[in-house]
Formats: sequence, C-alpha cells, structure tokens
Amino acid sequence: MNEFSSSNGLEERQLLKIRELETACRKNEKLCMKLNYDMLEERTADERNDFFCCKDELLTGYLGLYGFGAHVELTGMVHPEYRRQGIFRTLFQSAKDECIKRGVKRLLLITEKDNAPGLGFCLSTGARYSFSEYRMVFSKKDVQIHSGHGLVIRKAGQEDRAELALLDEICFKRINEDTDTKKEDEKGRNVYIAELEGKVIGKVGIAQEDEAGYVFGFCIDPAFRRRGYGRSLLTYVMSMLISDGFSTIILEVETENENALYLYESCGFQRATVYDYYELMI
Repeated sequence: MNEFSSSNGLEERQLLKIRELETACRKNEKLCMKLNYDMLEERTADERNDFFCCKDELLTGYLGLYGFGAHVELTGMVHPEYRRQGIFRTLFQSAKDECIKRGVKRLLLITEKDNAPGLGFCLSTGARYSFSEYRMVFSKKDVQIHSGHGLVIRKAGQEDRAELALLDEICFKRINEDTDTKKEDEKGRNVYIAELEGKVIGKVGIAQEDEAGYVFGFCIDPAFRRRGYGRSLLTYVMSMLISDGFSTIILEVETENENALYLYESCGFQRATVYDYYELMI
C-alpha cells in the first residue's frame, strides 16, 4: 500500500532515497531531471517543501518545491514500476495545497521537453507553457580567460546587496530580491561582481552540483553589454572552478536568449537538454 508523507527539512537518509529514485528513473529513460541537490541539502525546518510516496521501504514517488521570490518551481518523479497509479497527482495536490496556504499565486511546473509523461501531466493540471531553458555543459580541461579593459572582478560582500538586487531587477525582472552574501557563502554558493570605474555592472554565482561546478545568476547591465565584459566575468569564474578541480561546469539559459546562448557556446558550453516551464496560477 502506498503511504504519502511530507517533511520540513531533509535528513541524509531521505536525500539518499531521492538519489536512488532518480537513478531508477534514469535507468529506464534518458532523463536529466532538475532536482537542484544543492538546494535540497540546505532545506530548513521552517518550511514544508518535500513530498513523498513510499511502499514499504522503497521511495516510489517524490515532489520538491523550490521557492524563488514571488513564485515556486515544482519538479518530481515516480519510480518506473509504480506509474499510472495516481502517485504524482496525489503528491502534486498536497504540494499545491501547501502553496495555497503560503499565499503563493504562481507555480512553475518543470519537465524535460522530450518527456512525454511529464508534458502530459503539466497540461492535465491546466498549466500553460511559459518558457524553456537549455541545460548547458562545459567539459574541457581549460578555458581562455578574456580580460576586460579596466574591469575589476571581486567577491561580493554584504555591502553589495543593494547593487545585486538592482541587477536582478534590471536583468531578470525580479523585484525585491535580496542576495544575502553571508548566507550564500554558508551554503557554498559564492557570488562575484564586476566593477568598472567603481560601478557594479555585472554579477555571477558559482556553486557545486554533485560532482560538477554550477554557474548561476549571471548577468551584465544592459548598458554595458557587447563590450566583452560578460565574457571576461564568465571565463574568470570558469577558470576558478577548473582550478578547484571540477571537470564539468553546468549552467542554464532561456532558449530565446540568443545573445547569452552565443556567448556560452563560444566559451565551450554545449546543449545537454531542454527544460520546459509551465505556469499555473493558483
């Protein structure tokens, strides 16, 4: 009999079961699920974000919520041998109820483009296609660093929070975002900024995702683009990750962001898969 549960925070044994379930799913299908283990490992006990289905000791279904400001992203999986039993729909309803309790209005359901069951589920909820992202991978042994004329790259501090929030608003349309650099450091997520004549014109974050380096939150103020500053900032942190021993670097970019896509590919990144995002207002 299937038993459903949820948790505030994750223990090591729960993380292990999630990884085992992912392995079972990937054996059956060529999937590259967006599970964000760096975030799972930092779950806090003050919020319910993880939903489970078990049969005896086997985890047969999992769904995770990931909050990003005003919206919540959602992804999950069901063991290949336990599908077509309504497991994910039950997990989804519990997660949706939790989001309603929090006052969340916007959900983004994530599925790989070639995953027909995932696409079918998203559409069955009434969600509508919003956008897509490429997951891109760099696996070369070195990178050519491009030095920007007069560009200073340094690690961001608490005194830079206002500038980081402004860049998030300008580049990503994220209003009222606050990057607490101290908390990011504690999570192993380091943020770097690019300055030109004392003005902050760009930023990028780096972290670890399993055995790979992960690049996130990369942006350059639109007024300073097409001058090589983005390439300088990106190759700088890529070189750092390679020096730290990472043989693979991962990032994600919207498929319609042609300028960023060109930059990443010219720096050696290759497209690995496509994630489709479906929006559901609740």
